[in-house]
Amino acid sequence: MRVLRIKAYQLLANYRKPMSYNFWDTYPLPPFSTVKGWFHRAVGADNYIPNSICIQGKLNSVVYDLQTLVKFDRLRKEKEKQIILEGFNKAFSHSPTFIASVFDVYLNIYLLSDESYLERFIENIFKKEYPYLGRYEDLVRIDHIDLIEVEKRTFSMFEEHKIDYGIYLKVATANRLNIEGIHYRMAFKYELINDVRYFSKVDVVYTDNSIINSGEFWFDPEEKRILEFIGDYDIRQDI
Repeated sequence: MRVLRIKAYQLLANYRKPMSYNFWDTYPLPPFSTVKGWFHRAVGADNYIPNSICIQGKLNSVVYDLQTLVKFDRLRKEKEKQIILEGFNKAFSHSPTFIASVFDVYLNIYLLSDESYLERFIENIFKKEYPYLGRYEDLVRIDHIDLIEVEKRTFSMFEEHKIDYGIYLKVATANRLNIEGIHYRMAFKYELINDVRYFSKVDVVYTDNSIINSGEFWFDPEEKRILEFIGDYDIRQDI
């Protein structure tokens, strides 16, 4: 099976968790909706392209910073002194906000989709806009991007695989292998109705220290990593 492998690096990034205000918390790795948005922007898509994604990475630490958040907010009657943005019915506001950022992040992202779109992604990745994941200022250095062949690999108690890198797993996979980790319900993709985004969710488990000792997985032989594709394609991992 051919998939697109992206090896990338970020010095700092905030993969913001929804509903985190006054303190912008971060996921340990980019969420699926962020990577999907990056993919669709790069290929210039005007509609949704089916895809599945495996997101992996290693980070050095999490750092915390106090920043001034500047934004255009809704008008508030209780505030007398507001800077109004004429014509948009918005008020200019600023407030101190704590930001959590992952530091020194090495990413391995695998994309599975129609190969013509994957080739277009490779062609356009540096043409459309500068690469970023997270906020606009969270620049991405692309170290490697290419289509590769991945293979099936069977693991057992005699041939184990140690997960010493961060990865999002399906809940069913984590439960089957008795893998403990952090459970997340992430935005996956959205449907636009009357200019409002309605997101569908996906339940995943994040782990960065586990043992695989049973089952069959897609495997990247060069990087020596298992692949857990989550998305629109129903790819059986355990056969």
